[in-house]
Amino acid sequence: MHARVAFYKLRSGTFKQVVRTVEAPGGLLDIFRESPGFQSYELIEAPAGLISVSHWESSAQADEATRAAAVWVAQHVEDRIKLQQSDIGEVVLSSSLAAAAH
Repeated sequence: MHARVAFYKLRSGTFKQVVRTVEAPGGLLDIFRESPGFQSYELIEAPAGLISVSHWESSAQADEATRAAAVWVAQHVEDRIKLQQSDIGEVVLSSSLAAAAH
């Protein structure tokens, strides 16, 4: 499994406005869900900005998600957020309470 982690700084508006746009029909979440290899997505509000974390079956799929996200952000929320950094890496350890319960 591979993860794409992106850090965004808020330019204008609120985090909630960005989240609503991401999860609206046709938003970034829909694009990711329709993409091959998609596994999960989190958008985290932190004091430094928004952190976007998506999980993919392969590095190539995560890389394609980076390109798709860049296009979508430019078209829909570039006036609200600015990309600070984006990285893709192999997940070497992952754990959750739900997985531990099974």
